[in-house]
Amino acid sequence: MKSILPVIVFLVAFGSLFSQRNEDKHPLLTDRFLARAALFIPARTVQVGAEGNIPSNNLGDIDFDESFGIGGTQNTLNFDFIWRFSRNKFWSVRGQYFRVASEGGAVLEQDIEWQDYTFQAGSSATAGYGLSLYRIFFGRAISTGQKHELGGGLGIHGLNTYAFIEGEAFINDISTGFRRERVKGFLPLPNIGVWYIWAPTPKWAFSATVDWFGIKIGDYSGGLWNLSPGVTFQAFKNIGFSANYHYLNYYANVTQNSWNGSFDMTFKGPSFGVTANF
Repeated sequence: MKSILPVIVFLVAFGSLFSQRNEDKHPLLTDRFLARAALFIPARTVQVGAEGNIPSNNLGDIDFDESFGIGGTQNTLNFDFIWRFSRNKFWSVRGQYFRVASEGGAVLEQDIEWQDYTFQAGSSATAGYGLSLYRIFFGRAISTGQKHELGGGLGIHGLNTYAFIEGEAFINDISTGFRRERVKGFLPLPNIGVWYIWAPTPKWAFSATVDWFGIKIGDYSGGLWNLSPGVTFQAFKNIGFSANYHYLNYYANVTQNSWNGSFDMTFKGPSFGVTANF
């Protein structure tokens, strides 16, 4: 929680410098720039697989939550912004960033195959993963009014992720000693999306955004869901407070030099933040 305080102080100080807006409408509908810093508390479900050069019939995605006890919730920061860059404010660019990372250890209940190595049941092993999300979205307002805005557009999610397992590893039942095997990759996923804002008063606004992408071509598949309903209370002229619920699911087959495998990651939970508008 302490890490978000400097950001909140900055937004309050920066937002107080700007005051021009339509007093009869909520700033989510009128202002050119809006930024939000929030504490995100997601529950996590993570499955990762990594294939090697030795053929195996037992490969599959590993449930990191069940195998290594990395489930539960985690506190992290979520940043997002809206910039209506056109003169009529119909066109906008939107961005989002957050990062999660976790690791844990356990005595394995069953063999785990990771790349060309086997971590055997009954041995101790540690595993971890990390994900950094970069979202850029270009959109246009389709319908606007005194109390609402509906829009849609195209964007891209950049997923920078890694995973590792470490412990005593075996190849064909022969120990190779203690090893740390790590995979990593960057995957850009395009998406289409829509948003809707309903502001019954200049103080209260309810919003929802939905991003989606899915594709399957031969052995390749990948996709995402990014949903975020929320409410914003405009406490001061340039400062507000918000509560949102996020559901984010990313999955893909990865065929890169540093990673040949797949992942399926889901993060869902509330976020509580402060907004600045001008």
